[in-house]
Amino acid sequence: MTYRIRRGISVRVAAASIGTLALAAILVPAGTLAADSGGVGTGGVGPTSGTPTSSDGEFPIRGKYSYGDGLGAGRGHQGQDLMANCGKPVVAAQSGRVQFKDYQAGGAGNYVVIDGTGALEDTVYMHLQGAAKVTKRETVSAGQVIGKVGTTGRSSACHLHFEMWGGAGWYEGGSPIDPKPSLQLWARR
Repeated sequence: MTYRIRRGISVRVAAASIGTLALAAILVPAGTLAADSGGVGTGGVGPTSGTPTSSDGEFPIRGKYSYGDGLGAGRGHQGQDLMANCGKPVVAAQSGRVQFKDYQAGGAGNYVVIDGTGALEDTVYMHLQGAAKVTKRETVSAGQVIGKVGTTGRSSACHLHFEMWGGAGWYEGGSPIDPKPSLQLWARR
């Protein structure tokens, strides 16, 4: 992960044994990290209740978070990293049907793919702590708890890797969509 301290100065960090957020706090004063740099940016507090605020979407983390790497941030990154403490609840951002629930050691770790069916995008949740709390083919509602923030698979800090896919869907001929605009909209509700 790369943090831009100020224009022209960067620090590349592989946070193996301590969380990225804690390491960032040690390296630089609060508020100096650039949100658009691919490092930890400004975040906020997601809703704390489990009640959906809109049928259009829900912010996928309950509790404090910050933005990490986004779409296109090196190594074919196809989503948005949301930095949060391990164990924070992860909820379905949109309603749909669980298409995949699996574990991938060298990449996604524990992950879930929810087929948005119809006009909604497929949403993908990676690096979950433990197995997801949903089953394959289960219908889920926006705001329903589906897992917890973790650091499984190819991950160096507690976070949720969140993807949105349009067209035919996740790895079915569809293409990744930048989820950050939707996340920012859902975070304001």
